[in-house]
Amino acid sequence: MIVIILLSTMSFPVTYANGFSYDLRIIPIFVAFLYVGFFQGISVILIMLVYLQLLDDTFFFITLINYAIIAIIFYLLLKKYHSLLLNSKLFILTVIFCFIVLTRAASLVKNNQTEQTLIMVIFSIITWITLLLVVLLIENLKQQILLQRELRRSEKLNVISQLAASVAHEVRNPLTTVNGFLQLINRDDNITEKQRDYIDITLSELNRAQSIINDYLSLAKPNNSTTHLVNISEELSKTIELMTSYTNIQNIEVEASIENSLIVNGNKDEIKQVLINIIKNAIEAMGNDGSIKIEAFSKSQDIIVKITDNGPGMTKEQLSKIGTPFYSTKDKGTGMGLTICFQIIEQLKGTIDVESALGIGTTFIIKLPTYHSPSPSS
Repeated sequence: MIVIILLSTMSFPVTYANGFSYDLRIIPIFVAFLYVGFFQGISVILIMLVYLQLLDDTFFFITLINYAIIAIIFYLLLKKYHSLLLNSKLFILTVIFCFIVLTRAASLVKNNQTEQTLIMVIFSIITWITLLLVVLLIENLKQQILLQRELRRSEKLNVISQLAASVAHEVRNPLTTVNGFLQLINRDDNITEKQRDYIDITLSELNRAQSIINDYLSLAKPNNSTTHLVNISEELSKTIELMTSYTNIQNIEVEASIENSLIVNGNKDEIKQVLINIIKNAIEAMGNDGSIKIEAFSKSQDIIVKITDNGPGMTKEQLSKIGTPFYSTKDKGTGMGLTICFQIIEQLKGTIDVESALGIGTTFIIKLPTYHSPSPSS
């Protein structure tokens, strides 16, 4: 679609006196880089250059240099672009566009064609306004998609909460009774070792069922827990120490880089639950042999915790479903653990972002607001 738009704008330019013409090719090129992908943007530029050759464009060499510089700028910019606020995005696009306008103006001056400067400026302003409107439209559509996704997620959580509130207690009571009687039977000296093995398997499955029910109840109950200052650095170090035996069994190396005194306002047990769940998922994703890198540091007004594994990674489709109820990449997973993690972090006014690539690994990025002590009243 972008290629068709590009070729259309180049095929039907606005022509002025003395054979000068202007088109809107810059818009599909910007959109390709910013919202499709870097390599797709390069492909669009190459198609544009080939088409310019067919059209015998007199400014081919200048265009080649311009767009080579633009490609480098976008390569350096893309990693940060999508995390910027809308105003910052528009400002950066304006700066890049101004660079293009200046090179056009310099080209006119060099070729003693200054009489075209006014027309070039007017058309550049029209192109700039059109570019910003296109970006605003795309950003608005992205926001609408995110809101719809969040709405669907909220509806699912609401259904789970109602289901958990009405069913979980009723299911847990008989399970507790069965669990207790099985433990009593297991202590009996008259049962055989084979029967004892069967009972152990049954108890294990009952405990797993209890764990699933507790996950549902965690979603169902409102979070009325009191908050207090939590040292993320200490909790993360304790969690890594707690998971040491598990990582040793799986032959997984843990590399940690944790800044001291990272303080947030929250519930210590809930934060620890999030850390354990994500690290445990990373270990299980790799199976045997692998490495986990855990980083914690302050950045601007936030505390960032990065947990990276070199496991199999996930596809874009799998990545888009992470954190939603009932979805898990594990054979026996319910997806409830990560759903609870996302909910806990959201209640603390933070976010969890997930980056992943097949065959490379996955990174969970937890961002929490740094605690600032209130300024003393005058």
